[in-house]
Amino acid sequence: MNEITQNLGLHSPSITLYAFHLRNSVNQGEEPTVAEAPQLWEQLVDLGNKLHIAELQNLQQQLICYQDNKYFPQAEDSLGVEYSTLLRNQEQSLNFRLTSQTGGLELQGLLDPFRLHDTYAIDLTLYSKDTFTLPQLSNLNFHDLLLPPQIQASLGQTILLFGQPIEPQEDYQYLADACVDQILSKINSTELIGRGYLLGNPIFEYESSHTDPAQKLHILVWFKCQNMNSDHMDKAAENLLYLLWCRHKIQYVYYQSRWCNARAKKLYGKLQDYERSFHQISQAVNQQSRLKQLQVKVWQTDLEYARYLRELLNHEHTIDDNEKNYRTKLKKLESLPETNLPLWQQFLHYIRNKLEQQIQTDSRFLERGRDHLQHLKALVQESIATAPREGESTRFGDRSWEQPSVTSFPKNLHYHEYVAVKNNMPGIPDDMYPRLCRALSNCDQFRTNDRLIDFFDSNDLLKPWCDALPETGNRDERAERVIAYLVEQYRNDTKENLLLILLRLLKNRIDPVKPLYQTLSELIQKLEPILAYKSNSNYTNNDDLHKAEANPKGEPMPYIAGDEKLLNCAHAVARVSVPKIVNGSMKKIPTGTGWLVTPELALTCWHVIEARSFRDADIRLSDLQKQIANSVFTFDYTQGGEGLEYGIMELEYENRDLDYALLRLRDRQDYPLQKRGFLKLDADIPLTLQTQLYVIQHPKGQPQQRSAGFFKSALDVNIFHNAPTEEGTSGAPVLNVTNWGVVSKSAGKNQTM
Repeated sequence: MNEITQNLGLHSPSITLYAFHLRNSVNQGEEPTVAEAPQLWEQLVDLGNKLHIAELQNLQQQLICYQDNKYFPQAEDSLGVEYSTLLRNQEQSLNFRLTSQTGGLELQGLLDPFRLHDTYAIDLTLYSKDTFTLPQLSNLNFHDLLLPPQIQASLGQTILLFGQPIEPQEDYQYLADACVDQILSKINSTELIGRGYLLGNPIFEYESSHTDPAQKLHILVWFKCQNMNSDHMDKAAENLLYLLWCRHKIQYVYYQSRWCNARAKKLYGKLQDYERSFHQISQAVNQQSRLKQLQVKVWQTDLEYARYLRELLNHEHTIDDNEKNYRTKLKKLESLPETNLPLWQQFLHYIRNKLEQQIQTDSRFLERGRDHLQHLKALVQESIATAPREGESTRFGDRSWEQPSVTSFPKNLHYHEYVAVKNNMPGIPDDMYPRLCRALSNCDQFRTNDRLIDFFDSNDLLKPWCDALPETGNRDERAERVIAYLVEQYRNDTKENLLLILLRLLKNRIDPVKPLYQTLSELIQKLEPILAYKSNSNYTNNDDLHKAEANPKGEPMPYIAGDEKLLNCAHAVARVSVPKIVNGSMKKIPTGTGWLVTPELALTCWHVIEARSFRDADIRLSDLQKQIANSVFTFDYTQGGEGLEYGIMELEYENRDLDYALLRLRDRQDYPLQKRGFLKLDADIPLTLQTQLYVIQHPKGQPQQRSAGFFKSALDVNIFHNAPTEEGTSGAPVLNVTNWGVVSKSAGKNQTM
């Protein structure tokens, strides 16, 4: 098998990243670009920092659209927008060299940044003149740095792998499949969707199942099996760039149309509620004010509904325009000698038979809803004109009927066994809501009503809400209705928001290296302060207050200064979440506790990072690397809705005999670790039976807690105490209350090392 592997590989391989990012949109208002326009350049700078490429690190100094390292797109106004290079002095490429971080192979690279109409685009190529065996091809995309989430081009991206096979093959698909496996990590999956010939050489196309263009993988493998004319290759490269641009723009616009369709259908779902309200008002007194309130709602809904319909129509026209451009570029490519590209002809059929038809079907359905809205508007308007004015009574014979008094209750207050629904709940920000809907819709649990119900029913935290789950016919609408159902609901015992609980449980079921895991993590972090429980009660019982002033038992009252020192120490302690990965697949996410020993280094138990029990086989190096790369230290996790997450940059040192691991954390600019402080060691202090100890911990992954106890005994490097600990405490600091120095770390079960 090794001999066969050595014969599989490429001479002079290259990998090219084509990435397309939205610069302008009709919704940008008076701003020169969309707000996210410069993110592509910022991501390239970050890529340069990770790969130690000075040319990319200083990219902003090389681009026309930056002045004094600040984004200034107005500088592009003098350029032609059809195609313009963005390098200063109109240079075509930025050239650089780098050394592979894993194989020590030297690579050359070039970057072409440019603008295509309303889009920023890049052609980033890494290449070598050497021969790469199949395993060495992974050095062209080490650590998946050319894939999402490192490069999150909003319109999408394509990877092109090019090279000459070491030996001729009867069927090059096997070699193409093997090459794709090498340049992708095991957690990314694609499937072959087409094949053809370009300039007499085989080309293969692969794609992932993601619907979000920024997360979708699109890969081309082109083998050089015979020589090609250089002029023909230049023409092929130029037309291929435009072809890919049109392709990604079509997929992006269709993705946006799905969001518009979902929002419009949500508004359409309100029609029945409005009609029910209208009939109820028609049976009541004091109709004028209530009808006018209903009129405002209907008019607002109609305006918003009409906007989504217009956007759907615009999306259909945009897809049609780009389909024509795509067809033109494909014809030019197919006019080149020895070229046959049925793989891209299939995409044309997909546009017509799937994308455009779906939007047309949605538009026809939603137009009926617009007719219903118009009819309801007319009914409400007519009723306002004919209804009795406020203060007038309706008489039947000699008797005057008035509306009976009704006891006032909060309109939005309902109860489950474990929950009280919160009134006056702040809403989810508009810019966050579409991303939240897409994330939930992409979760497997939202595929069908039954899957979602089973998921709720199997989780004790969600089970009380299982029976009332809204049922719908599609994933997008299902996500929206679940958000509306859970966003204002809180558990009565823990005061945790149900939507946040759902997001955390869904995240824990996803491989941490997948983009959806990162998306859910970011949403949780942003939503926690928004959805945090806030009590509305300000009632104080004076009798209870007077009783609290008495201390008949003479109980001790700890000094506040001690509490302050404890809190200062707690800032340096974090929950440690480590995905257990076995043979590349995640099994579960156990937790432990860790703490800062310097502003950048954290300490925890080795067995927490290893995430293995005595029943498991020894951990593989590749699994350990993935676990470290996807572990999270969560500081300030003191209650539901709080916490700041930090990733691990690398494992500095481990001692398996003494069960500890020293880790360098990845700092954050918004919340620098240096401001958090760190805990000081005090291993020389004598411990006696009077030595009181505190353990700051995250038992069972719960919010931060502390337990108190006393030193009991010591044996070799171990000490024993009676401060309560549980699963998840491993790695927690054990503090001497006398001087707040760390005397040991917890290994669980009241034993420390």
